[in-house]
Amino acid sequence: MYEKIEKLDKYLKTEEYEDFYNLDRETIFWIDWREFDDAIIQYCEKCLKTNSLKAEMKEVSGDLELTINYENKTHIEKVVDRDRTIITLNEIIQPKYEIRFCKVSDGSDTLAFLPLSNQEWGQLIEKYGEEKINQCFEPINQNSVMFNKEYDFDFDNNDATLDFT
Repeated sequence: MYEKIEKLDKYLKTEEYEDFYNLDRETIFWIDWREFDDAIIQYCEKCLKTNSLKAEMKEVSGDLELTINYENKTHIEKVVDRDRTIITLNEIIQPKYEIRFCKVSDGSDTLAFLPLSNQEWGQLIEKYGEEKINQCFEPINQNSVMFNKEYDFDFDNNDATLDFT
């Protein structure tokens, strides 16, 4: 259990993108904006290793449906977008686990997510403080917008300013 905390230590001490990028795919998972929704669940399972989290997608009456199986329960959701899939997945795996959005990846077309047990989140908060953890890893809730953010580009005197609103 402490293995993931140790892997996150270097990044949390430096907050450097390179230290974050060096984390392995068993600690964080990356989602491209074009990713299939069932793959999101597979990537999360690779990190959490629950042995009970699986998904499949199929077309039903012209709509895509995502079936997520977790701990002998089946959840069926209409595929809307990546944000909704991650929000739903996060709700399904709670209260044992929580997925958070890795803010260092914000603004990219491939976003990173950190799934941990609630015990591991508690250890990180105890070690680094809730403010720092929330600053680096944004909690996901019903109103979270990760892939569907709108960005304003303001070009003034050949200088590009990016406004993340």
